Amino acid sequence: MGGNGNDWSDLFDEGDPFEDPLWREAELMAKAPPLPAKGYVTCPLVWLARVRPLVRSADQLLVLQIIYRRCLMSRSATVALPNSEIVALGISRYTKYRLLAWLQGAGAATVETRNGQVSRVTLHWFP
Repeated sequence: MGGNGNDWSDLFDEGDPFEDPLWREAELMAKAPPLPAKGYVTCPLVWLARVRPLVRSADQLLVLQIIYRRCLMSRSATVALPNSEIVALGISRYTKYRLLAWLQGAGAATVETRNGQVSRVTLHWFP
């Protein structure tokens, strides 16, 4: 354009730029709750009220909050859930397994497990 040597003809590609998957991902991340401070577990009260009927113990609730925190930190509804984080709180990995089975049965999560690998959990109610 003009005499400055800039060619603006290729400024816009064909199609709607807002249909690009990266724009959609950015929109989802913009709507996500803020990241929790280091060492803190946070969750919305609405979410807590929704999942409360699914847990049978305080330990299960802690595991569920850890899952939610990992989702917040990664800005993704799907996260890996290693046993080390659970065991560090004095919670049995079997408590984790029971909770994940219960969540999947209730339609609140999808759980992917492979022998010898970390479980991957997708929360259906996130954020």
